[in-house]
Amino acid sequence: MAKELQVDYQPRQQFIPFHEREERWASLVVHRRGGKTVACVNELGARATYTQKKNARYAYVAPFYRQAKDVAWVYLKEFMAPLIDKIRESELRVELFNGAWITLYGADNPDALRGLYLDGIVLDEFGDCRPSLWGTVVLPTLVDRKGWAVFIGTPKGKNHFYDVHQRAKLEDNWYAMTLPADISGILDPAELAEMKAQMTDAAFRQEMLCDFDAAIQGTFYADQIQELEVAGQIAPDVAHHDPKRKVYVAADLGFSDSTAFWFWQQRADGFAVIDYFEEQGKKIPFYLNMLESKPYDYHTVYLPHDAKAETLATDKSTVEQVISHFKGTDTAIDVVPKMKVQHGIDAVRFVLPQCYFNQVKCYGGIEALRAYRRSYDEIKKVYGDKPLHDWAADGADAFRYMALSCRADKRLPNLKKRQIPVEILPPKYKLDDLWADREGSSHKFSKLRM
Repeated sequence: MAKELQVDYQPRQQFIPFHEREERWASLVVHRRGGKTVACVNELGARATYTQKKNARYAYVAPFYRQAKDVAWVYLKEFMAPLIDKIRESELRVELFNGAWITLYGADNPDALRGLYLDGIVLDEFGDCRPSLWGTVVLPTLVDRKGWAVFIGTPKGKNHFYDVHQRAKLEDNWYAMTLPADISGILDPAELAEMKAQMTDAAFRQEMLCDFDAAIQGTFYADQIQELEVAGQIAPDVAHHDPKRKVYVAADLGFSDSTAFWFWQQRADGFAVIDYFEEQGKKIPFYLNMLESKPYDYHTVYLPHDAKAETLATDKSTVEQVISHFKGTDTAIDVVPKMKVQHGIDAVRFVLPQCYFNQVKCYGGIEALRAYRRSYDEIKKVYGDKPLHDWAADGADAFRYMALSCRADKRLPNLKKRQIPVEILPPKYKLDDLWADREGSSHKFSKLRM
């Protein structure tokens, strides 16, 4: 006799249309404590239970692995308990009675998703994940099995999650749901009124009313990015590569963190920011090959000050490896001096109004600048001076190096008239100075071009 299995999940009325949808893609913008994570965990369980596919694989992704464990792991084990055959705590994975897997991941380790196939995935708080996660990592896992995806979260300004939700509202094969707290009926009105009384207006509109237009607190450049969009300086056709002009590059290098590159050209009305590249977990030769593969004639490649340090993988510093790669060309290699982060932020704020961004090629970098924000002191209830080191920091740091490089350029001669502190404009850091820092070095360089 067949055994009947039953899970203890009664969907809220508000989520029944979501569970009954036929569209492949979905976007849910739901207020805090609205139950979107519980609904999506059970959606994964239901799809995994009734699938006809062999060796089916499903995934839930949060911005951080620890967050996935804290938010969804208990729900998954609790609701799927009658259906679970095996639990793998170390992998945050359950195997159901029919052999289907449901695994939890963190967007902070995208390599854990590479090379997999998936039949369905939930991306929680997608606005807190780096924009490239979807197109370069997740989507390829779905294509051969024709898998589905659900994006969920609350607004954090008009970022990449906003773009996804707008697409969901307009296109076929997408399901879209917006559920603000004043309409959902899920929270007690008295509790909602108490939250409104104790939260800032912007925070309440963002977290509870699902308002993408609410001001994002603590950001450094969000207002300027929005101004550039309104002015038409961020668009697909305002910053194309001009083959007649040299290209400048600024990089923020990392291994466990991402490595980010900005590409720009100087022109009469400012700076044409033509390209952006970001990748994680690769060694220097990978990025050198990337630079070589692009159709650009490089004038200068700017590296961060810590590029002077020798790497663990080789006895050569990053800057030595880059110099060696470009030896015999007219490409200059330069190092951006070590400066206070706030000085670099000031430089970015000064340079941004003079920039024109290729919206398509620079999308990920633009979103990083938009999301870059101060860390929040939970004890003092204030935003501090130090930036939050999240997914947006790498792209923002690389742009900070770009801005400092632009600031030292002859295009900006009237700095005092703009009341910008002189101390944030150091002389260009020469390689002679770099090698002078290394006592006993036998390397001698008299000029930048190799």
